[in-house]
Amino acid sequence: MSLRSFQRASSTATSGSARLRRLATAWLAAVATISVATAALAEPYLLGPEDKLKIRVYDWRASSSEVHEWAALTGEFVVGASGNVSLPLLGEVPAAGKSTGELSVLIGEKLQASIGLSNRPDASVEVSTYRPFYILGMVATPGQYPYKPGLTVLQAVSTAGGVLRVSDFGLLGFQRDSLLNRGDLRTLSVERLALLAREARLNAELDDKETITFPKEIASQAETPQVAQMMREEQLLFEARKQALVSQVDAINQTKKLLGSEIESLKAKGASLQRQLDLAKQELDNVVGLVSKGLAVASRKLALDQSVSQFESNSLDIDLLRLRAQQDLSKADRDIADLNNKRRNDILTELSDVRSKIALNTEKTQTTQGLIYNAEVQAPQAAVAQLGNFNSKLTYTIIRRAGDKTQTIAATEGDSVSPGDVVRVDRVGSSPSNSEVVPRGSASAQP
Repeated sequence: MSLRSFQRASSTATSGSARLRRLATAWLAAVATISVATAALAEPYLLGPEDKLKIRVYDWRASSSEVHEWAALTGEFVVGASGNVSLPLLGEVPAAGKSTGELSVLIGEKLQASIGLSNRPDASVEVSTYRPFYILGMVATPGQYPYKPGLTVLQAVSTAGGVLRVSDFGLLGFQRDSLLNRGDLRTLSVERLALLAREARLNAELDDKETITFPKEIASQAETPQVAQMMREEQLLFEARKQALVSQVDAINQTKKLLGSEIESLKAKGASLQRQLDLAKQELDNVVGLVSKGLAVASRKLALDQSVSQFESNSLDIDLLRLRAQQDLSKADRDIADLNNKRRNDILTELSDVRSKIALNTEKTQTTQGLIYNAEVQAPQAAVAQLGNFNSKLTYTIIRRAGDKTQTIAATEGDSVSPGDVVRVDRVGSSPSNSEVVPRGSASAQP
């Protein structure tokens, strides 16, 4: 082989080795990327306020060889603004910041400790409706939207109608949004008063009070016709439900009274039969003596034997009737206890539902106030600021709540959005407002 041929072969081999090294490096980078992505996907979803959960609790009963489902703890529940989910029998259970698996274990442990079970019941928790995300800034329709798993920033922008266009800058549109949101705010205010009145009634029923004590937020508006009607309706419902319970208990007590009279009557009848039985036995003993001496016929003894047997049979029948009457009397006492327990459980379940709705109403009210502020202040300011920078580059920011702190994250179109996040879309060179995304107590956000 010539020197030139050897050099060409060496060069080819070196080039091939370099290509192999580049391919190996690219493959390792791809594997690392996939591993990172897989690890990210494996992270469990952490619950937060407004998440709607589907919960089922059950345990295995070895005595009956069947699975028992706890009906009171089975259904849909909402994580409240405090981060807790209110469950019958267990009360407030911390849910925020926990995965569904961690919450299911906690529910089982709390139920085991509360009831005193030997084994921990199994609980299954799944998210039926995720808490919403929020988007504002340079989008066509800023606001609150339902969250879907795997949502990205670009998909969130698309959900909000896409990036704001020149034709979208219109004060009439801002005015329309402001009017609609203020109407929603008034509706939410009326809904809140109705829920507070209902909660006051349920608390009065739970504490077995004679009348309802309404909170100051309602009592201060008692002169308003709509509020006065709410209070009157809740008071009438309170009295009707209380009277219905009294009527049911009175009916059972009347039955108990009749059963008591029946038992006393049977006692008297039993005593009378016992006296007749004693006399019949005494006469039988006399006749047996006379028959043995030949002074009385055997047929008379047979007739007395039959009478004694009949008296004894009647006495047993009366004892059986007394026993049944006493059983019915005990059942009446159990019926009263069951009636009170069912009423209390129904009140607790309804009260839990009302409190969840109050928390949700509060969140909606705060969001609506933020939308009003956006329509009346932020959006017009952004419109003026963006008209001169319409061709500039878009920037995305995710505002995320982490415990007691708020994180502001610079994002790209492909970044993931989590439930409860606030996505802000701006343009380079714009002057976004530095106020809160959802201002609380702002003068411009009042109805």
